Amino acid sequence: MSIEEFKQVHPWPDQSEVSALFRFMPICSENTEFLEHLFIENKLYHSLTSGFNDPFEGKPHFTMDNSKNNARAIREHLKKVARNNGMSRKNAETLISNSMKDPNFIPTSIASATAKIFNELRICSFTTNKKNLLFWSHYANSHKGICVEFDATIMPIAFAYKVEYSNDYPQITFPLPPDERAFKPVLVKAKAWEYEDEYRTMFVPSAMRLPNDGESLLLHSSTITDVYLGSEISNIDKQAVLEIILKSNFNPRIWQANLSSNSFDLEFIQLKKRPLSNL
Repeated sequence: MSIEEFKQVHPWPDQSEVSALFRFMPICSENTEFLEHLFIENKLYHSLTSGFNDPFEGKPHFTMDNSKNNARAIREHLKKVARNNGMSRKNAETLISNSMKDPNFIPTSIASATAKIFNELRICSFTTNKKNLLFWSHYANSHKGICVEFDATIMPIAFAYKVEYSNDYPQITFPLPPDERAFKPVLVKAKAWEYEDEYRTMFVPSAMRLPNDGESLLLHSSTITDVYLGSEISNIDKQAVLEIILKSNFNPRIWQANLSSNSFDLEFIQLKKRPLSNL
């Protein structure tokens, strides 16, 4: 896949005319650490794939790039990797020459190198629809949580990639492409997840230039534009959310979700903001 083809399949939000992305989360007034991490510390947490609910995440299959599928090309690539890790040219040549005598060396090396990359990769997921009833049920604790709206024209949200849904299991070639095509395996999910219409921001802490703390990307105060309270949110959880937002650097509009009386739909009513002392 060329870089142009990759960008057509996995466009950024503005390339898909998407101006806002949404993230759902549960709420617990007794433990607001995650909420404070987002609103008070301005940090957007990114999970490791090992913590995802889909066990297929971050486990691609391997294929060999036909243009490099020969011993010489593989040998040169592995020597380059060894030298990038501080080994001298002579020692790298000796190590790789001796190692390639073992028929299991190449597949084992590929598995080890790619596993290291995907084990370090951190991901944050978004959707394009704040009314998605399955999201409210699965990710916002049966409508008791909240949905946060992000401005998709502001970094790092503007760098979210669209997920592709396919019946074909993701494959990666070796060596990995030196650009964003290396992310391809974590941007392909099974067709069963298609209802999510997902976008993902991703980063490897050791290689990320955007401000981060190793687990989260830092957000500008204008990034969060709206917060939607679930239709079944408790009064105590609602109060906890509003208190944290009022203490934050963000100034989002606040909406209360209500169940529609004549369809399987949600209606949102904007709440008037109150001073912290009146909560």
